[in-house]
Amino acid sequence: MMDSSQARRFDRQRPLVLIGSAAMLVISSGGMYMIVVALKEIASEFGWPRAVPSFAFSMQYIGSGFGGIIMGYALDRFGFGMPAVIGAIMVGVGGILVSYVDSAWQLFAIYGFMFGLCGQGGLSAPALANIARWYDRRRGMAVGIVSSGQAAAGILWPPVCGYLLGAWGWREMYFWYGVFALCTMLPLCLAVRHKPPPYVPPAS
Repeated sequence: MMDSSQARRFDRQRPLVLIGSAAMLVISSGGMYMIVVALKEIASEFGWPRAVPSFAFSMQYIGSGFGGIIMGYALDRFGFGMPAVIGAIMVGVGGILVSYVDSAWQLFAIYGFMFGLCGQGGLSAPALANIARWYDRRRGMAVGIVSSGQAAAGILWPPVCGYLLGAWGWREMYFWYGVFALCTMLPLCLAVRHKPPPYVPPAS
């Protein structure tokens, strides 16, 4: 059983973890939508068929599938703090590196490994599994709020990316997205790093 001071501490941390997790999914999903918005411009600059940046988009999902398993193991061992930090660094640095790519394999590697396996893999499934451990009541609502971060990203990022693409070009857009991701997601890791309350089995 927890004493009253522990219960109050967990009550203070719970909304921070909830809001921080949802915010991280909103921010980290930016790379997913950037390549959709900038697909034509990226393909045109290099003389590639549009299938090349489209395959990079697919690589993110492939990497995320494997990353969710690996980072799920890390979540069980170390808590959400480690996957969150890895995901934040990889998404931010990945965005900056995309602005310097000059070959298709570089784009595939960044989207498959940095945005996919370590980025979405480190944030999406672990964030949902972690928040479920924080709530006994209204657990479904809490999981739904965090998962809505990716849906909100689909509303927010395409028009933002479209504006930035027209104003700056795709390389500048990716570079400043990476800087923004690092500057916002790393501080959010401080909010989500807390370990959840110990599991108490229901009385029989």
